[in-house]
Amino acid sequence: MRIPFTRADEQHLGPLAEYAALRAEIIHLMDLQWKVTAFLITTSGAVFGFALTSAGRIPLLLIIPFSSNILASRWVGCSQHVERVSLYIRSELDPCVPGGIGYEKWLRRTPDEPLGIRRMIRYVQASPTGVLFPGLAAAALGCVAWWFLRSGRTWSDPATTPGVVAWATGAVLTLLSFRLLRVAANRRTVTDFLHWRPTAS
Repeated sequence: MRIPFTRADEQHLGPLAEYAALRAEIIHLMDLQWKVTAFLITTSGAVFGFALTSAGRIPLLLIIPFSSNILASRWVGCSQHVERVSLYIRSELDPCVPGGIGYEKWLRRTPDEPLGIRRMIRYVQASPTGVLFPGLAAAALGCVAWWFLRSGRTWSDPATTPGVVAWATGAVLTLLSFRLLRVAANRRTVTDFLHWRPTAS
């Protein structure tokens, strides 16, 4: 049995189809975030396992801050793209459907708390995968620093200078990864920021 559609109904089919496609894209981006995190865990575990088998291999851990920063930027990029898609659904598609689509508004019904340490802690609790990027990098840097101090190498050793430069670069990249995590935790679209109001106590 064919269900007849009126002209008004047909005008809503386009926005609804676009909404379905955008929700599928959001799911794809979230799946990509998980794959990036799983790849980081797998490769970091392999590097740690190989490097810790011998003291002479510990400097290989300096690979982790570099790869962690690249993967963290990809993870945060996906998060920001999800926010942009969500904003487009709320601002562009929602007015085109009588009664609104509602789901994105429902997700945003409870306003976020102001930026600060408490929000960072809540974000870490809700999304611990993001902490892995700077966390694993910091662990790798700590192991290399401990190895260098225990190895008895002198600063005049020709091999020390490249190692220190690589370690310092890894430390900078780790800080950048942490900043990316903070951006993901603190970032709010302009519309959400302008409409945020503190909840009544």
